[in-house]
Amino acid sequence: MTNSKHRTLPPLLHFLVDVVIYVQSITRPHLPMPLSLQATMVRKNTRPLTPEESKRLHEHNASCYTPSQPSYGFVGRDPDILQIEKRLLTKRNILLMRGMGGAGKTTLLHHLGAWWQSTQFVEEVFYFGYDERAWTRQQILKSIAERLMSKVEYLQIFQPLSLEAQQSLLAQRLRAKRHVLILDNLESITGAQLSVRHTLSKKEQEALHRLLKDLAGGQTLVLLGSRGGEAWLAAETFVDNAYDLPGLDAEAASALAERILERHNATRYREDKQFPTLLALLNGFPLALEVVLANLARQTPAEVLSALQAGDVQLNTEDSQKKTENILRCIDYSHGNLSKEAQSLLTCLAPFTSVLFLNIFDTYSALLKEQAALAHLPFDLWQDVLKEANNWGLLSPDPDFPQFLRLQPIFPYFLRTRLNIPEQAALRQAIETAFLGLYREFSGELYRLLNSKEPKQKQLGLLLTQYEYENLRFAVNLALQTQASILGPYDVLSDYFDLMQDPRRGLEVAQEIQVHLSTSKTEQTKDQINEQLVKIFDDIARWQMRLKCYAEAEQYYQQALQIKIEYNDRYSQANTYGQLGLLAEEQHQWEQAQTAFYKALEIFVEYDDRYHVMMVLNGLARIWQETNESKLILQVASILKISAEEVEVGFHKLLGTAPEEAEKKS
Repeated sequence: MTNSKHRTLPPLLHFLVDVVIYVQSITRPHLPMPLSLQATMVRKNTRPLTPEESKRLHEHNASCYTPSQPSYGFVGRDPDILQIEKRLLTKRNILLMRGMGGAGKTTLLHHLGAWWQSTQFVEEVFYFGYDERAWTRQQILKSIAERLMSKVEYLQIFQPLSLEAQQSLLAQRLRAKRHVLILDNLESITGAQLSVRHTLSKKEQEALHRLLKDLAGGQTLVLLGSRGGEAWLAAETFVDNAYDLPGLDAEAASALAERILERHNATRYREDKQFPTLLALLNGFPLALEVVLANLARQTPAEVLSALQAGDVQLNTEDSQKKTENILRCIDYSHGNLSKEAQSLLTCLAPFTSVLFLNIFDTYSALLKEQAALAHLPFDLWQDVLKEANNWGLLSPDPDFPQFLRLQPIFPYFLRTRLNIPEQAALRQAIETAFLGLYREFSGELYRLLNSKEPKQKQLGLLLTQYEYENLRFAVNLALQTQASILGPYDVLSDYFDLMQDPRRGLEVAQEIQVHLSTSKTEQTKDQINEQLVKIFDDIARWQMRLKCYAEAEQYYQQALQIKIEYNDRYSQANTYGQLGLLAEEQHQWEQAQTAFYKALEIFVEYDDRYHVMMVLNGLARIWQETNESKLILQVASILKISAEEVEVGFHKLLGTAPEEAEKKS
């Protein structure tokens, strides 16, 4: 390709050539450059710029859209950008980007404007943020005209026109060429009834609506950013062309977290077992990640998690007053703009983490009403309040399971900080009592589903428990803090870990609870404590066994057994003896396994529990197959009060071996 031919390439191809050159220069500098690209580089460096060219270059750079960069740079969002571009180009040229506070809407809108202009996808970028001022139609038109027109044209043609004529002229130009108009933080516009500062009157709202209708179907792209659905603006503008912006995907969230750890000298926590839990809790929300993870400069992940649950973590790490730069102000911006009734009711959501299940909300309201400290709250307004909170980006329906409302990651902790003062102690106690009561009741239903013999019921139980995991964990921690029993919520978690085949996570949770129960002072009786410890010991032993930690497993089984013997709980003793038999069998400790199985068999026979009798006999049959000990047959026959021949025939049937010989022998 000659230089003259290359000069005929379109601007986009020139840009792509530049990208190839740049990428190769940093990834494969040792490889020779293709001749066509070498020609391009020669062409670009034949002479220095003339003064006139240099002036035009600097004028161009000055006119480019250059928003301030995020603190840690722009990360991820490729899937979101792809979806937004696809919808703008194939559906409608006006799109509403909706997302909860701190999701990164403003950052993404700024990035799209700068990226599209730098790649010549659009010519001009017009950004108007309603968090900064209440932009009227006239102000928007004036600002756009000053950018699109020369001074002479602006003064002689545009300015003398009436407002409607100005709109007609600009709409015609905007429809003819590809620019991008960004109207951000639109939730402020309709907040007059809530005393929001940057609202527009009804008349101005209608005028803005007419302007956007005039741009529908044209070349200029229109991006609308809001925490709410902006139904008032939808007709004949974006209609149903809306994109719900989630948090960053897992890969991008990890990349941002890595940058934060590096800046705050906290990279040692990359492999900390609590770090993934903290990361998951923040749900990929950039602002939450930036502010919460900064605390790792002085605290461990476990300490940050604990502080978040208590509502005393120092989230307010910046002096900036802008809501998009400070996590607590980001929440306070939405929360403060709600009605007083909404604020008071939403305080009751403080114990929830991540999600709120609407199907159990009536039960929760009933339990809240039973608390004297909460009797004054307007519970009949719940539906309106949840809708209001949704419009202000504090919660939103889960896209896959709309009966769950997803909470803005920092919102619960914001509420907890409000309750974490002495004056609110009675209110906090009442809310926590109702929450714990709710999860004691709900745990019964989850436990039933997880233990159902119907596959669909069990699958539903797993799905619900997965969504409710953090709420169940909080209920367990709340029970420990308030010296109440953990049973109920913990039973569900225990079954969940088993069904998910996740012994390591189960072990971490159980060991934390064991330490707390064993060391903390409590007003619970010894019987109540031991009831919980037996469950914990059995679980720790079972999960240690699955992880091949046999010595530790035996230690915990023995601790559980001692408590059961102390309380003469013979039936429960049989379960533990059976587990000790399996533990010994797995280690080929045949004699110890036989002894434990004999004791389990005796008790199950005593209680006429035929199901567990058969389970123990299966274990003894396997040992007999390995050892061929006749005394084992005799001992089982003695316990069952049948003949040795009958035992041997039964073992052959259980093992599926030599049935003909066994039948003849019988």
